[in-house]
Amino acid sequence: MTFTPRPAPAPATATAELRAAVLGAGAPWRTGDLLLAAGLAAAGLTGLALTWYGASDQPDWADQLPWASLGVAATTIALLGLVSWLVAGLRRVRRLRREVLPLLAASAAPRRSASGAAVTAIGTALVTAPGMTRYHRPACPLAAGKPVQPVRPDEADGAGLVPCGVCAA
Repeated sequence: MTFTPRPAPAPATATAELRAAVLGAGAPWRTGDLLLAAGLAAAGLTGLALTWYGASDQPDWADQLPWASLGVAATTIALLGLVSWLVAGLRRVRRLRREVLPLLAASAAPRRSASGAAVTAIGTALVTAPGMTRYHRPACPLAAGKPVQPVRPDEADGAGLVPCGVCAA
């Protein structure tokens, strides 16, 4: 039996390292989103500086009015860049949510035994753990691996616990 080592993973590219350093490893934005937002914000701020400089030489308000109008346009461009960045992040978060929620729902579904009967930890009981503010179904992934204790629905309501939004307890 011979041992063949696995090839080392390819090193991360400089772009990926820069993205992780600037946006964080789990950021929902792509590098292009950041560049677009930064470019529009920089253009807007440059436009504001130019309009301020242009209006500062004009002693009469009627001569300053065109510069003020350009300043409003520059502010709109800067805000457009920032809003586009937020919308890109929101779209990515919504897409990830659409991908993750079915997985959570599938893992929270009651498991079936070999005979086909649904298996739950304690019948139809609910569970909670010390420090939790919500109660869960026994198969809920948010309660998995925690020192849960069974709780009746009336006890949970009396203790001020609210139902879990993932397992819909």
